[in-house]
Amino acid sequence: MTDAFQAYINMVTGVTKTTQAKAAATARAMVKQAGLEDVATEASERVTKLAEEIMNASRTNRELLQHFVTTEVDKAAARLGFARAEEVEALREEIASLRTQLNEATMRAGKTAATKKAAKKAPARKTAATMTATKKSTATKSPGRKPPRKKAATAERSS
Repeated sequence: MTDAFQAYINMVTGVTKTTQAKAAATARAMVKQAGLEDVATEASERVTKLAEEIMNASRTNRELLQHFVTTEVDKAAARLGFARAEEVEALREEIASLRTQLNEATMRAGKTAATKKAAKKAPARKTAATMTATKKSTATKSPGRKPPRKKAATAERSS
């Protein structure tokens, strides 16, 4: 009697995972040990119903136990400072988004800086006055050449 009863307790508490056949066999063993085998044969619907109840109780209790263990593990992990996988994934996505924004901002800043450098390096246009002054200064500085005489000076000498 203790074996069947122990199997029943294990199934109901959710300690073991129960199949339909195993639950039915446990229910039949309990009925047989109680001396009600003849009655159980006539009441197979009751045995089936009891087996379903055992399975439902087992499933419910296993789910409750899983929930309890998960909750306790989460509490312990939170006290130790561990992050959940979902939190880590959310942070990874946020970091990727921020990196993208930083790269875009860096590219915009680089284009702006390149435009400003190009504007500063552009040569100034020479006006007609600067070009004439440049020609005059190079003409006077050339070695071996005499500076050109002005027409007014030549007119005074000839008179």
